Amino acid sequence: MAEELTGRIDRSVGRAIDWLRTMLPQPDGWDGIWERIRIDRDEIVRWVRPDCTAEARELFSTAADVLDRPELRPVAEGMGGWLLGVQDPAGSFPFYRLHSSAPASQQRGAGDDTSGTLYPNDNGKVLELLSLWSQARPAADRLADFLIECQHDDGWFPMGGVDRTGPCFVAWPIAGLARHAAVSGSPRSVEAAARAVEYLGSLQLPDGRMRTTYEVQGGEDWRPASSEAAESLRAFSLAHRLLGIDLSARIDGVAGFLHGLTTEDGAIRNCDDRSRDASQQNDASLTDLVYTGGYALHGWLDAWRATGDRSHLDAATGLARFLVDIQVDDPEVAWDGAWRGSYDVDRQQWRGRANQSNPIDEGGAFSVYTGWTTATIANGLLRLRAELTDGHRPD
Repeated sequence: MAEELTGRIDRSVGRAIDWLRTMLPQPDGWDGIWERIRIDRDEIVRWVRPDCTAEARELFSTAADVLDRPELRPVAEGMGGWLLGVQDPAGSFPFYRLHSSAPASQQRGAGDDTSGTLYPNDNGKVLELLSLWSQARPAADRLADFLIECQHDDGWFPMGGVDRTGPCFVAWPIAGLARHAAVSGSPRSVEAAARAVEYLGSLQLPDGRMRTTYEVQGGEDWRPASSEAAESLRAFSLAHRLLGIDLSARIDGVAGFLHGLTTEDGAIRNCDDRSRDASQQNDASLTDLVYTGGYALHGWLDAWRATGDRSHLDAATGLARFLVDIQVDDPEVAWDGAWRGSYDVDRQQWRGRANQSNPIDEGGAFSVYTGWTTATIANGLLRLRAELTDGHRPD
């Protein structure tokens, strides 16, 4: 059975990479990768995002060896070159860079330009991926220092004068700082991650669910309750394993909540009856693939590595099968080989929007993301592949 799934993973990841290559402004990767396709508008959003590019770079670099596709290696190097080139002197990475080919409709006026906005979740994600890339150690050190300098005494990470107290803005810096601490031995990263873990733990409810950013600070209305649970599972599991902080109870609690949302097919519903009010994204028939699916796949694997609890590995395997099953397979569309942003697990069709207090619709069935969804899922599939084929436990 493992051999059968491994073969399906190889085909799935290969198809995902083929689609991602169509989203490169330059075939050599040196202009990074575009953010997404908006199906309802029939347009590519020509924002080149550091976090999307970092995820795609990691995928291409790994797949060059695992799938024996050496032609991907120089493309990974190109994306890495672009990524390092947009790091700010202070160490941070911007929300996006507008590509020179972007149409006028995607240009923002001076008073409405969000490209330079700094987000702790995006920067935490980039830090984790830089920490896994040995050649990027100096860039990772600078970014870790930036996050540490930003950190509030209570453990969360305000940026640009904006308070970011929701769990999605804390879980990712924990993941990044824990990875950085593991490769660098930096006591400052250990201390900052531990402080953030303590704060994140304060947002966990008795039933294991995480309070959402919607509940904590009235924002991120379009993220389902499943999302911040999946991201927190990663944060707790990485801190437990890499920093030696005993977070067994935290892991068990949030994993229990996610197990309760999991269908027989392995998908994770957005919410249940008890968590419908935690977000405006409250349709329990939907599974979210932008903020939940790929990160839950990684989260299950991280929880398995942290605890040795086989139920987490089984959940990762079930979710992987579901994701491979629903991958877009239609050569007539421009997103063939990708995953759309939300899927109805009851009707078994693509459905849903992420436009709740969110005019740019950052998710839902009409968004096809490079990072956040397709590269994230494909990276998780390769991690699971390594686990299934030779018992090797990849980072």
